[in-house]
Amino acid sequence: MDMQKAEITKEIRDYGIMSVVRADVQTSLNIAEAGLKGGVKLIELSFTVPTAQESIKQVKKNFPEIIIGAGTVLDAVTARIAILSGTDFILSPEFDKDVALICNRYQVPYLPGCNTVTEAVEAMTYGAAFIKVFPGSAIDGPKWINTVKTPIPNMPILASGGGNFDNFNDFLDAGADCVAFGGLLANGSLQQIESNAHKLTEQLEAYRKNKA
Repeated sequence: MDMQKAEITKEIRDYGIMSVVRADVQTSLNIAEAGLKGGVKLIELSFTVPTAQESIKQVKKNFPEIIIGAGTVLDAVTARIAILSGTDFILSPEFDKDVALICNRYQVPYLPGCNTVTEAVEAMTYGAAFIKVFPGSAIDGPKWINTVKTPIPNMPILASGGGNFDNFNDFLDAGADCVAFGGLLANGSLQQIESNAHKLTEQLEAYRKNKA
């Protein structure tokens, strides 16, 4: 790995915007390039697609400045495959102890999906770099994040699912460290994806400037 766990975790927080891609290798490359042109340097490549392993390798090869996450990793075997393919971090819609342990062993950030406080705290205990609030829209993500961050302000949060221009600031206000976007940064024409990436990065820059 080019960067250790702490450095990658910092990059995820600093960049703050992630694209979520479920596509074949060439489409993944095209989306990654369009997002990068718009300033988005974080991408999740989901293992719901059988070519995910090759997509990770090719995006890493062609765009080394992009920080790549392997998504929908449900078991330790898949996690190891993703890590050996060059992924920078691991994401899952749920928390799995075995995945957490193998990520710790290889010093790769783990971002498990949690929707209860008990599950989230247990994931933190096992070294999760971020708690993935998923699905963000279905469980009223901003409200859930705000509620949890009140008693546990140090809980690192990735909001994923249902993010858009209108609620992006709501997620940030609630305490999300990073927000993942599927539709805006993975669907439509490549020109539209690039444009949306520009708009989101400008929105995040303006938000942080106002909060400084």
